Amino acid sequence: MEIKPALLLVACLLLGISNRGTAATCRTSDIVVQTESWPDPAGTPVYYVNLVNNCGCTQKNVKLACPGFNSSVEVYPAAAIKPDGDGKLCSLYSGAPVRPKQTIFFNYRYTSTKFSFEPVSSTIVC
Repeated sequence: MEIKPALLLVACLLLGISNRGTAATCRTSDIVVQTESWPDPAGTPVYYVNLVNNCGCTQKNVKLACPGFNSSVEVYPAAAIKPDGDGKLCSLYSGAPVRPKQTIFFNYRYTSTKFSFEPVSSTIVC
């Protein structure tokens, strides 16, 4: 049986429409970061960070801007955020996947700097 070109074209168009809302529409900026701070009993600021993946797809290998952040900063849980060694970027949970609508929490204690942890790059997986 011969497949007609028009039928093939319609099949391709339907496939293209069904793939809407996937990686093509997701961006690293769909990871939203919010930070609040409160002082601990000694007066040192504790920063509470929430990251939410608002993308409909999983994002992994998430890199965050964190100039000046280093391994001497006390973080809980300790595995949440690690400096990459370039003095500019940090990895979120060593590149582990962040599922759609998943929220990641961590806090850190630092005397003088509030880090923005702005998402810079990620690998989107649908």
